[in-house]
Amino acid sequence: MSIATLLSKIDHSLRPIFGALPASVFTRFYSSTRPWFSKVAADDAVPFVSIPSNVSISFKQLTFRSYLGNAAGMYKQAEGYERAYAQGAGFYLCGTTTSLPRKGNAKHGIYLPFVPYPTTHAASNWLGLPNDGHRATASIIAGFMRYEHFPIGASIAMDPGMPSDQAMEGLIEGIRAYIDAGCDFLELNESCPNVPGHDMNDGTLDISLLKRLDTISSQIDLTSIPLFVKLSNDTDQGLVPQLMRALIDRSFSGVNFGNTSTRYKEMERLIHSSDRHLYDYFTKEFGGGLSGVIVREASSALIAQAKRYREELSAPEFLIIATGGIETKEDVQQAKENGADIIQWYTGYYEQFGKHGNDVYSAMY
Repeated sequence: MSIATLLSKIDHSLRPIFGALPASVFTRFYSSTRPWFSKVAADDAVPFVSIPSNVSISFKQLTFRSYLGNAAGMYKQAEGYERAYAQGAGFYLCGTTTSLPRKGNAKHGIYLPFVPYPTTHAASNWLGLPNDGHRATASIIAGFMRYEHFPIGASIAMDPGMPSDQAMEGLIEGIRAYIDAGCDFLELNESCPNVPGHDMNDGTLDISLLKRLDTISSQIDLTSIPLFVKLSNDTDQGLVPQLMRALIDRSFSGVNFGNTSTRYKEMERLIHSSDRHLYDYFTKEFGGGLSGVIVREASSALIAQAKRYREELSAPEFLIIATGGIETKEDVQQAKENGADIIQWYTGYYEQFGKHGNDVYSAMY
C-alpha cells in the first residue's frame, strides 16, 4: 500500500474525530497538509487498473474510454497524469490556469484555505486559482506519453483583476498554447467563486460573458478542438436555455454545470450538526466555494434543464457535463439519467479514495 493510500484511509477513519477540534485549528491543519498530500498522491505509482469496455463514449473526433474523470483543480500544474490513467479515469483534465502565474489566496496566516466537513461529505475552499500559467503548464502536457482513448484537457480562465483586453489576449494565447501542446479538449472556467467576475446567479445573462465568447469564437477555430464552458452551480435555471443557445450559436462544444456554490444560507440546512462550527467559521472568515454532496441537487436540476433544451434544439453534438455532488455509483447513474454525457468529480473522489484507494474508479463502474 502506498503512503498516499495509507494516509487517505487513516484520514477517512479519523477525520470525523478530528472534526471536533476548534474550527480555526482544523482549518489550518487541512489547509497546510492538503498541498503536500496532493503532490504525494499525484506522484503515486499506481498499478494499472482495467476498466469495462462498455463505459466509453464518442464525441466528435474523440473517444473517452469512460464517462468519468477528474474535475479541474485536482491537478493544477499538470501533475498526476500517469496516476489518473492507471486508476481508470476516462480522461485527464489539468488546471485551471491563467496567463500569469498566481500564488492563490491567503488570510489569517493560512495559505490556500480549505476545510472538509467530515460527516456532511462536503468541503469549502478559498484557493483563488493558484497555478503556474498557461504556457508553463502546456509545456508539461506537450511531453506527456499518449494513451489511446484517454483525451487530455486543460481548464483555462482569464486573469482576475487584469484589464479585460489584456486578459482576453492572454486567454487566447493560452488556448493556442494548449492546442499546440496537443490537448484534445479545453474547458473555459467561467465559474470560480473565489475570484471576481464569475457571478451568474442574479437572474440576468452576463453581457461580458457573451463578449468573451464572441472573441474566442472569432479568433479560435472551434471546429478544430472541442471547447466546453464551465458555469456555476448557482446559475439561475431560467438562464440555461439562453446560455446554451449562446454557446451553440458560437460553435462551443458543450456546457459544464458546474463549480462550487456560494449560497451559504441556503446550504447550511444540509450541513450536519457536528460540522456546523467548521462551516460557520469558514464561510464567515473566508467565504469560498462549497462542494460535495450539498451541491448535488442544484447540479442535477441544471443538467436536467440542459438536457431538455438540447432535445428541443436537436443538438446532439453538444456535450453536457455534470460536476458537483458526485460521490457514489448511484450519483454517477443519476447524473447520466439526468442527461450528463461526461461526469467530473473532485470532493467525492477523495471521499471514495479514502475507502477504495486506487480502485476508486473501479468502484464507480
